[in-house]
Amino acid sequence: MPDASLRTASESPLRRLMSRKARSQKNKTLLGKILIWMFGPLFLLWSIGIVITYFIAQNIANAPYDRTLTDHLRLLKYEVEQQNVRQGVELSPSALTILGGENGRPARWQIRDANGDSLAGNAKIPLPDNWAYEKDKFKFHNDTIDGQSVRVAYVWGGRDQQGESFLTLVAETNDRRGVLQQEILTGMLTPQLIVLPLAALLAGLGLTQGLEPLTLLQERIRARRPNDLSPISEDLAPAEIAPLVAAMNELLTQLSASTESQRRFVSNAAHQLKTPLAGMRTQAELALRERDPAKMDESLHQLVKGTQRATRLVNQLLALTRAEHSGNPGLFVPEKLELNALAERQTRQCVDAAMRHGIDLGFEPFEQPLWIQGHGLMLAELLTNLIDNALLYTPAGGWATVRLTGAADTASIEVEDSGQGIAPEHRTRIFDRFYRIWGNSADGSGLGLSIVKEIVDQHGAVIELTEPSSRPGARTCFRATFRKVSPPQA
Repeated sequence: MPDASLRTASESPLRRLMSRKARSQKNKTLLGKILIWMFGPLFLLWSIGIVITYFIAQNIANAPYDRTLTDHLRLLKYEVEQQNVRQGVELSPSALTILGGENGRPARWQIRDANGDSLAGNAKIPLPDNWAYEKDKFKFHNDTIDGQSVRVAYVWGGRDQQGESFLTLVAETNDRRGVLQQEILTGMLTPQLIVLPLAALLAGLGLTQGLEPLTLLQERIRARRPNDLSPISEDLAPAEIAPLVAAMNELLTQLSASTESQRRFVSNAAHQLKTPLAGMRTQAELALRERDPAKMDESLHQLVKGTQRATRLVNQLLALTRAEHSGNPGLFVPEKLELNALAERQTRQCVDAAMRHGIDLGFEPFEQPLWIQGHGLMLAELLTNLIDNALLYTPAGGWATVRLTGAADTASIEVEDSGQGIAPEHRTRIFDRFYRIWGNSADGSGLGLSIVKEIVDQHGAVIELTEPSSRPGARTCFRATFRKVSPPQA
């Protein structure tokens, strides 16, 4: 037990952290998400642009100074070609002036032989590690001399008066290049540093203004009364969210229809329950006042009948509620059912009721198995209500038959009887809740066929009032048709 409490205490901060994280993710605004996806890639591209700008500035800064070094190399090479490198190298005054550079910063130079040994000039100029004998090809590399960064240019292929080959090198410090590179970077990045935040600010303001219709729409929806299910006006809705508003209006229409249907259902149910309850109360009061045992017994019998009617009505209301929610996968799991077996089982359960009504109840199975996909409990309720309806409206001495038929892709249940029949003007409303034909003395609540219709709809099937068969006395025939499925594998 101590271990369990310790584990719970240690896990609670983690759960609280995950809960806060989940709430923060849930409460992210559309504006924030747009800004993240807009400026996140933008700043990434801007960072990449800074790196690219740095290398561009470096190349731009190097280009003029590298051309100067190239000119120095050509001049030095020409001067050395007029001399004998083994006897020493002496540059002309004009060459010294040119190599002297600006601001008292003379260019360092050096002459090396084919073996890389220094022949003249500044011996500290380093030789490239991978230098090759590529004639008249100017090359550059960065190095250090006495801890100072320098740019070294060299070329191979010069020959002195004796025909001896030599390597010419010229070097200068990188400080002026660095200054130029800094100026270039400053000139290129300063406008970006000013413009980018302004662009971000303006984009944020623009998005805020662009999303203002959403805010107004939200305020309008929040200001609605809880029972206001009228469609949302699309006046302030931008074209981008017009489909969303249309979908919400469609949902509100469906919800309004459902609410109105429930309101009518509750009203009709209350009215239907009020009648038997009032009768039961009347009979109970009569039984209390009566002193004649015969009349008291009659009132008690009427009270029992009233309770039976009320019980049947409540059971049918519960069955209708179950049928309306049978599409919820958490309540009912569809399964493969054999329709002949199910119909025979339910018909047998109704035999006693048929005998009490004095009605001959028959069953005619199909010659082949009929497999369908459905809820066994709901289908049993469907067939029970069809049979009860036939028994309720068939006079004593009549008959009712449960028949199974099949086709290539469908399976059907038919319940036929020799009852009163249904006039054409009433056939369009027989599946309405609490609808009963005026003047009908049968003891019913008008919910049986409504339950059947609801169950059929939940199964994607069809219920119809068809023409009765040629059997003598046939008056009414209901047919429920389902889609066949393959039989389950053994």
